[in-house]
Amino acid sequence: MNPLADNPLRTRDDFARSAVQLWQPLKPYFSPGKARVDLGLPSAHFTRISAELEGFSRPLFGLAPLVAGGLPFGDWDMFREGYINGTDPEHPEYWGTFEGRDQRIVESAAIGFGLIFAREKLWDPLTDAQKENVANWLKFCQTRPTADNNWHFFHVFGSLGLEAVGVEHDLTVRRDALNRLETFHIDEGWYADGEARRFDHYIPFAMHFYGLIYSRLAKDDEARCQRFRDRARQFAQEFQHWFDAEGASLAFGRSMTYRFAQASFWAGLAFADVEALPWGQIRGLWARNMRWWGRRDYFDRDGVMPVGYAYPNLHMCEIYNSPGSPYWAMKAYLTLALPESHPFWQADEEDKVETGALMRSPVAGMLGFQAGGNRVMLSSCNEMRMPLRGGAEKYGKFAYSTAFGFSMDPDRRGFQVNPFDNMLALSRDGAEFFTRCEFAEAQIGDDFLWSEWKPDDDITVETWLIARAPWHIRAHKVTTARPLLTTEGGFAIERTDAGLARQGSRPTVAEAVTAAHASLAADLSPRRRTAKVREKVHPNSSLYFPQTHVPHLEGALEPGTTWLIGAYAASTSPADADAWLAAIPDAPTPADLEAARDGAERVRGLKFREAERRLA
Repeated sequence: MNPLADNPLRTRDDFARSAVQLWQPLKPYFSPGKARVDLGLPSAHFTRISAELEGFSRPLFGLAPLVAGGLPFGDWDMFREGYINGTDPEHPEYWGTFEGRDQRIVESAAIGFGLIFAREKLWDPLTDAQKENVANWLKFCQTRPTADNNWHFFHVFGSLGLEAVGVEHDLTVRRDALNRLETFHIDEGWYADGEARRFDHYIPFAMHFYGLIYSRLAKDDEARCQRFRDRARQFAQEFQHWFDAEGASLAFGRSMTYRFAQASFWAGLAFADVEALPWGQIRGLWARNMRWWGRRDYFDRDGVMPVGYAYPNLHMCEIYNSPGSPYWAMKAYLTLALPESHPFWQADEEDKVETGALMRSPVAGMLGFQAGGNRVMLSSCNEMRMPLRGGAEKYGKFAYSTAFGFSMDPDRRGFQVNPFDNMLALSRDGAEFFTRCEFAEAQIGDDFLWSEWKPDDDITVETWLIARAPWHIRAHKVTTARPLLTTEGGFAIERTDAGLARQGSRPTVAEAVTAAHASLAADLSPRRRTAKVREKVHPNSSLYFPQTHVPHLEGALEPGTTWLIGAYAASTSPADADAWLAAIPDAPTPADLEAARDGAERVRGLKFREAERRLA
């Protein structure tokens, strides 16, 4: 049940109403003392206390701005009672103390955020003893270690919350956190999320979002605040191209269950008064993404936001996703703290104009272009060296998309049945497989990316990704000591009961065309591969569609070096298929590919490489 089904999401009042509508389904799940929200199973890797605190704290990112913006919300008594009981060591719903790093550090930022934006509701009515408890719990969280990434901002926001209500505390932790965060900046507004090659949504919805809020609230730190604003202004020039004309954002990386947190960067710009683009464009980018999500019924039957993306889905979730985690999305409602008179709200939404220009990101190792109704991003640099699910699928694919998302490969012996969309899978036995997951090297040219990856001791692959909108060409130079089977997928499109409208008859082109979508894979290899459509891959593997079709090119390699070359494209308009098939780009020669590689520049994001980590 979509609680926003009757909301057009056009005006400030519409959006204010929607923040409350999204929160309302949580009310029945509040604990007796109102300090926790129990949404039941499944579980994350942290304690139930932390999971239930998430359900309580995360909606505050959307509700607290209502107070700052003078907008109505009638249930502040519930949150006030939660603050009181959650920080009372004598109450059974006390949020508790802990040793070492803990999820409650993350939620302390939301508790601090509530004090910043809703002091008159959450702090001023408290007794002196209750205020002392709230302050003591936040000050305790300031003493605990954080993960060495965006988590440092959680100490910053705990401190800003204490400062907002006049509580004296040690500012050393905040200064140290900010200094460490600044070391993660690389260039052109791009941070890394720690010393890691992950240039994902954590950069806009964490590193920049928190930095922009800090830049407006902080006292006596103007030089740093200006740096935060300047970097966000730079970043906006690229990040606008992560959104298509319909409002969909690029599905890429981890924590996709935070959904419309994708729009929070634009909210942060507005709050910090940073006109990185004309206000009409900023409002349009923000509002279209909010409506894109508002039109989708991805909710549970009771209207609660579930773990998943376009539908409830545990295949793609992280070990740190509890049932309350998706409410991190509420950060996008920061715009509600702004008055109606703010230029953001006064501006008319401007449509996104696609120029056909290639977006080139030498820091993140990405190339972006428009293909029909699909915004495509080629990628060569990103990796996830953490013990989290689906690192190869979330970071290592050759192409990511606003229209078709990406899929997980749920079967570790599923060489024949996994989707492998926008991936090259290699197998020795037709069951277990290798895909691109980590990078030995990566380079970027004017219109191409190159990477080297070594999936096993005796396999080396060089990959070129070449933008030829609406197509992109992939060329792989595979060197192996033993025979290999290969299969390479295009974009995954929705499968319905109507099935495929056509599959095509060309032996070298896999055509998956339905009444709604078209996905094409054309072989250009010197030694031809077999074109085939995987009509029934594992269900619930795609972030977008419960069932999918994926066009594939299949082959077999003998020991030695082999070139695999193909062209791939997908459209939200199946009528595009014939015209695109009539204009398949020519294959580049190996000599031209190697000459281009030798003249390219190193991707700057390779500066960082996170040490391989294991679960404690």
